[in-house]
Amino acid sequence: MSIQTARAQASPPPIGTWANKTEGLVVQPSGTCGFLVNGKVRYSGTCYWETPSARGGILDLTYPMPLAPGHIRWSVIWVNQTTITVDGDVFTKKSN
Repeated sequence: MSIQTARAQASPPPIGTWANKTEGLVVQPSGTCGFLVNGKVRYSGTCYWETPSARGGILDLTYPMPLAPGHIRWSVIWVNQTTITVDGDVFTKKSN
C-alpha cells in the first residue's frame, strides 16, 4: 500500500457574465471586468484572480479614480459550473 499526498487543484477565475436580481459581474479572459448594479456599471477595470483554492479565490478589481486607483476584493466560491457566490450572494452564469 502506498501513501499519496492529495493536492488541491486551484479553481479557475469566474470568466463570463454572472448575475442575480440586481447585480452583475462580467469577467473577461483579458483581465478586464466590471460590476453592475441595476444594469448600470458601478465599477470597471482590471481584475486579478488571487489565492485560488479548490473551491474559489479572491477576485481583486482595480478601477480608475481621480487621485488614486480604487480597489475592491470579493471572495468568490464556485458552487457548480453555472453558479458562484460573491461575498455570499448567489450569481448564475448568463454567458461566456
